[in-house]
Amino acid sequence: MDAVIYIRWSSSEQGKGSSLERQREDCREHAARHGWNVVEELIDEGVSAFKGRHADVGALGRFVASVEGGRYPDGVVLLTEKLDRLSREQAKKVFAWMLDLTELGVTIATVEGDRRYDRNNLDMPAIIEVVVKAQLANEESEKKASRLSAAWAVKRSRLARGEAIVLTRRAPAWLAVEGTPSAFVVREDRAAVVRRIFEETVAGLGKHHIARRLNLDGIDTFGRASGWHASYIQKILTSPAVLGEFQPGSKPRGERRRRVGDPIVDYYPRIVDPDLHANAQRAMAGRHRRVIGRGRSLVNLFAGLAKCASCGSGMTFRGKGLKKRADGSFVNEDYLICDSYQRGRGCGVGHHFNYAVWESAVLDAILLDALGDRHFASPEVLRPLEIELAERERRREVDRLKAETALTLYLETDRAEVKARWLELASAVDAHVAAVDDLRDRIVRARGAVSPEEHRRRIFALRDTLRDEDEQVRFKTRSRVMEAIHELLENMTFCVSPPAVEMVQRDGWDVRVRWEEWGAEKGFTWEKWARDEA
Repeated sequence: MDAVIYIRWSSSEQGKGSSLERQREDCREHAARHGWNVVEELIDEGVSAFKGRHADVGALGRFVASVEGGRYPDGVVLLTEKLDRLSREQAKKVFAWMLDLTELGVTIATVEGDRRYDRNNLDMPAIIEVVVKAQLANEESEKKASRLSAAWAVKRSRLARGEAIVLTRRAPAWLAVEGTPSAFVVREDRAAVVRRIFEETVAGLGKHHIARRLNLDGIDTFGRASGWHASYIQKILTSPAVLGEFQPGSKPRGERRRRVGDPIVDYYPRIVDPDLHANAQRAMAGRHRRVIGRGRSLVNLFAGLAKCASCGSGMTFRGKGLKKRADGSFVNEDYLICDSYQRGRGCGVGHHFNYAVWESAVLDAILLDALGDRHFASPEVLRPLEIELAERERRREVDRLKAETALTLYLETDRAEVKARWLELASAVDAHVAAVDDLRDRIVRARGAVSPEEHRRRIFALRDTLRDEDEQVRFKTRSRVMEAIHELLENMTFCVSPPAVEMVQRDGWDVRVRWEEWGAEKGFTWEKWARDEA
């Protein structure tokens, strides 16, 4: 008679040991003793039978479906090590499942006790045996789940009280767990890669571009993947663990992991400064405004801002580079053009705005407004204050959310201890607000102000490096200018008749840059006015 062997274990850790080999060998020897022809082996690796998920989506579920589809018309033996390999659900569910399966012609056999159950021998003793074994297995799983849940609850409460403990040896890829008692140790080579990812995100690079650069530079991945992928870059950028935060959770058997309680700060060693993290989040939030051109030149400073006046679509960058004229001179043929026109999506305005010419004209009009003192502050003085500010703002948000939760709970329960906790958290939030205000004042003073004439001189000096031959200098300057422009402007609209760019500033001013022709004379003019006076 044909037999199908079923092997299951409930965790991948067991699979690393002898569970697979033991179950396979015992079942094969058992089949050989009874003269059964093993036609297939089914394996559910690291799958719990407590909630029955293996019988729905695992190998066992597929076997039942094949039986129901008529795959074994002459019957088949389902052989397993012992009954609880098939299920650890409640006894009545196990018995009903076995009853249905045996009615389809399946003989259920176990190595343990050399037992066989089919539709002809499910008499009262067999029924009692099945029910008792199933009930014992279910109770054992219930107790194990309860003990694990209680143990994790104790560990989480110790963390909440501020104890420095390691919950599990599983850790982010840039950390290792070493020593007794266990402690997290930073893997500096990987932490440096993580910081590079954040720094390149702030500089304007997208996750696909960052992954490509890491692969081209031969940087080893953190796992078994053959190379860096954008999805993993995104996972790193959105992980609170880089700031040292840990979100406790609970994962009942057969269910998805869910959050439990508030995030715990300083659980992991912090490997990214709060200000770098905050800047990266802002860069990702405005990623649609950042388009990377050839190399690291950030060719389009207006990406995401520039719109077509005719249809409202974005202006897309078409880079053709420098072209040599007949007279031997060169002309830049990079253009901005309506994206809807280019893709044939309905817009009839196909005017090509020479990018280099219009970039220069726009910067003439707005660069003094865009670049303030803070863009020229000494990083040695300013950076520690900005780090402290970002950390304070993050802690303020954490405590604010906790206070809201406590207030809701107090309104529902009217418990005195909950009210006390809410008052404590509200006071902490007030302290954070005061500290943030003070830090912002200190940052303003640290940035320092210079005379209008000195400010103009340093802006002109900076502008001279926008097209510097040194790629690193050029990229750094264009990143700074691009960030300043996007902070200043809400949007900019490119008009064809007459050729002009109209810009809406966030500070309540509007600016228009227009191409003018006065007979033989031609050039750009610009004007600025307060929006409420328009």
